[in-house]
Amino acid sequence: MSLQVGNISTLPSRLLLATDLTDLQHTLPVAIDHALQYRAELRLIHVLPDVNSSDTNPSLLVHSDREGVQHHAETILEDAAKKARDAGVQCAWTMRTCHVADTIRQVVQEWGPDHVIIGSHGSQKAQQELLGSVAESIFREVEVPVLAIGPEVQHDGKFFSKDARVLFATALNRESRSVAESVLKFARIHQADLTMLHVLPEVAKAHPSASRVRSYAERMFQEILSGISAQETRPACMIERGHVAETILRVAGQGKFDLILLGAVSGASFRREIVPGTAYGVISRAPCPVLVLKEGTLLGTSGLPAAP
Repeated sequence: MSLQVGNISTLPSRLLLATDLTDLQHTLPVAIDHALQYRAELRLIHVLPDVNSSDTNPSLLVHSDREGVQHHAETILEDAAKKARDAGVQCAWTMRTCHVADTIRQVVQEWGPDHVIIGSHGSQKAQQELLGSVAESIFREVEVPVLAIGPEVQHDGKFFSKDARVLFATALNRESRSVAESVLKFARIHQADLTMLHVLPEVAKAHPSASRVRSYAERMFQEILSGISAQETRPACMIERGHVAETILRVAGQGKFDLILLGAVSGASFRREIVPGTAYGVISRAPCPVLVLKEGTLLGTSGLPAAP
């Protein structure tokens, strides 16, 4: 019987780290700190490629010794779980053989984690294409927030701390309103220094639609901020023009942000301006972790651990 997932209005008690084993150097320290802050249980999931699947990447099938590959994976997983347990985290691991995104979605339904943590490489082109496709499938299909750790992230735990600088990149469509309100709530609870960013498409300033598009974005920001009282700190709002991923990365780097939040909708309406392509493009090069939120899923108090 599957568990109900997606309700993240309380502090999470279960975290799922999805790993291809090569990313543990980047993702495991973050997952351990995340679990310690929440006092949460951690589970590792690794998916072996299905040799009988027509969509399996041939580069993953270079090892003919199936038992040897499985034993090697089990050893790495147990070593990683032991590191987590030695740090004081309740941790177990599981390994399955199937399509990666489908398996992770199934484990989420079965076990009911509050967050999924994934890694990305971003260096080799073949790996980027494969892992980018898997990551974006996870963003689209998994009904819980996904914390993505790219290879450029320097782990110092700052993004879990009070007064963290948080950049929220939003599409500013009508469906994004609920996520924006939850992000504002998170900022108040954690006293985060929040900046909200919207990226306009590349349109010449002289084009008749340019001013209308910007006016719409300004009006949407005004609506989102209308519920903030005079006593509360208002987040900064930025409207930039350019390529979405490149602009988010530029702003994140220049502003020295500790965490990037990306909003995304579910299913067939999944906004193509944000994903596919953009989300993984941001993650693989971001200087800080990226938390991908489903629009319509409430962030509540559990977006990050409670401020100390």
